[in-house]
Amino acid sequence: MNKRPEYCFNHEIQNRLESFKNYLQELGNGTDTVRQKSNYTGYFLQWLENERLLSEDVRYNDLLDFIDYCKSEGNSSKLINGKLRSTRNYYEFLKKYHPSIINPAASLHLRGTRRKAVNGLTSFKELENLYRSYPARTPREKRNKIILGLLVFQGVTTEELQQLEPGHLELKQGKIYIPGNRRRNSRTLELEPFQVPEMHQYLARTRPLILAEITKPKPSRKPETIDLAKLEGQLFISINGSGNIKNSLLHLFRDVQKINPKIANAKQIRSGVITYWLKNHNLRQVQYMAGHKYVSSTERYQMGNLYSLQSKLEKHHPLNR
Repeated sequence: MNKRPEYCFNHEIQNRLESFKNYLQELGNGTDTVRQKSNYTGYFLQWLENERLLSEDVRYNDLLDFIDYCKSEGNSSKLINGKLRSTRNYYEFLKKYHPSIINPAASLHLRGTRRKAVNGLTSFKELENLYRSYPARTPREKRNKIILGLLVFQGVTTEELQQLEPGHLELKQGKIYIPGNRRRNSRTLELEPFQVPEMHQYLARTRPLILAEITKPKPSRKPETIDLAKLEGQLFISINGSGNIKNSLLHLFRDVQKINPKIANAKQIRSGVITYWLKNHNLRQVQYMAGHKYVSSTERYQMGNLYSLQSKLEKHHPLNR
């Protein structure tokens, strides 16, 4: 009986690998090297296909997810580095025909149990105090406090905030559904009791006020076109009618830093939240709550990994320079 090949790819990936093999041969790679590099590259391309990622869109953080996936498949550090080298060669091949393409693996090499550093160490008590101190007088502030609550108590990302819709709120059950994407898994999380009436008020009063204000003529600059149908499908809406809440979050964090200058961005808040969760829940529970695809992503937030980062963060923080 013939041994089943370790690497087996669909027709599309095989076609892409043929050109890559020719490139490797032109560089003087031997038969065994060409076979190994094409197999490793095919493995990477198969992962991209499963993640619905295009080669030209891949960035450094995506490769960190690829490394996590390789680890979950039982790959050794040596094998992962081999796959990273092949990926690096593949992007060098692509750059021949598309000079503007970025090689995300250009400087990536796995050393032992190296992990991506967590950004920011903020205690959960500080985050709670921040939420309590944030004002909620105007429609903008009321919207921002709802957003801040989801950052602090549900640990959502800014990307997920943009994806949220009114239908994702399950207020009778006191829950919110966070849709998944190519980076994170979907999950349903409990709302804090005080968040439920605030959400009710936001949906019934604040959000309709913001929608109504968008179409009124104002001296401030607005987008050339306002897609009301799109905005009505979003839970959070920019005051100026933009379909993206990036500027809204920018203004939110300017206000946040007036209250607590140590807190710079949403990633820092999420780091503090996940670290707090790990003190009160088991690893798999936190993996679900955070929406992490791989448990190794959650492990990065365990205190044993975080203590070594504290002095570096304090040393490089602007307030300590």
